[in-house]
Amino acid sequence: MKFTIKNSLFTAIVSELHKICSSKSLLPILSGIKIEATLDGIVLTGGNSELFIEKKIPYHINEETVVEVHEVGSVVVLSKHFLNLLKKMPDDIEISSSNMESILIRSGDIVTRLNGLPAADYPKLPEIKILHYGDVAITSLKEVIKQTIFAVSKSETKPVLTGVEMRFEKNKLICTATDSHRLSRKEIPITFTEGVHSIVVPSKSLIEILQLKESSLATVHISIANNMIVFSTENTVLYSVLIEGNYPNTQSLIPTDFVTQITMKTKTLIAGIDRACVFSEEWKHNNVHLALIDNGILKISTNSAGIGVIEEQQRISNLDGVPTIDMTFDGRFFLEAIKGIQEEQVTISFCGVMKPAVIQPEKDASYMQLISPLRT
Repeated sequence: MKFTIKNSLFTAIVSELHKICSSKSLLPILSGIKIEATLDGIVLTGGNSELFIEKKIPYHINEETVVEVHEVGSVVVLSKHFLNLLKKMPDDIEISSSNMESILIRSGDIVTRLNGLPAADYPKLPEIKILHYGDVAITSLKEVIKQTIFAVSKSETKPVLTGVEMRFEKNKLICTATDSHRLSRKEIPITFTEGVHSIVVPSKSLIEILQLKESSLATVHISIANNMIVFSTENTVLYSVLIEGNYPNTQSLIPTDFVTQITMKTKTLIAGIDRACVFSEEWKHNNVHLALIDNGILKISTNSAGIGVIEEQQRISNLDGVPTIDMTFDGRFFLEAIKGIQEEQVTISFCGVMKPAVIQPEKDASYMQLISPLRT
């Protein structure tokens, strides 16, 4: 194996794969990255017991030659030491391997030899039997992940809640995340084969989708098997296992009758809640109280014994229903919910004392946040 490659590009991709390589696996080889020099360019593979990513580097990117393959072959190299070496190389690099168990790295006058492992011992990527498939714009996929993933559970008590439910229906994808205290749901258009199919994807895998450096015009092809999902773009393939178990029926949790609805300027409300969370270094100081005064003013306040009081008033753009609000929420949860709103105005619907509030963009029913109040 022997090839020359643009160092900045190569280092960036190795860095991406290093983040998912397992350092505690029963298979030591999963601490490494598989490097393949092929007739079509370079293929790098990294992963762990739940996730694998394959990155292809073609000869030319944007009409610029970035790779020259002189001899095909493959080898596995430990990602940590390999990445550290690449970061310190001043020029474009030449990588070669004669015995497929070590590599020689040249950059200018610098020559380094690094031990490797036989590529034949690296786990083969699964050959899945595709049951369903669809296509979605990468910008839409990243958006729906960003707007839901923060609401997954951080506790392993209920593993199914640590992932995002992806429900595929004809022409739409509905993503839902909840940790039992809050819920986030977003719907986007998608080209999907007929039928309805629901799966739960680990949040760690979806985070890697957000890291993909693809053109904003790129399309992601999604393939679903019995226990796996595959996301494919032109030069990247991501394989992820699915989380087993039945996701809760969250549709039944969403209120349909509201006592009070208010509409406010999104950025102004975000700033106000953010200020109210100044004392939130400790969870017990994270309570934010919302109260309606004079029919057109929302008071946002927090009171922490021993630290201080924060209080401000914001004007409401529109009010429907009973002009009474007197509730306390987790400030961090509330802030994360409204930060997902991209529109100019946000509508908050209150369903009564100790019942969840619904947060939505003023004119977009495809995105919804549900957050439970706190007992005080």
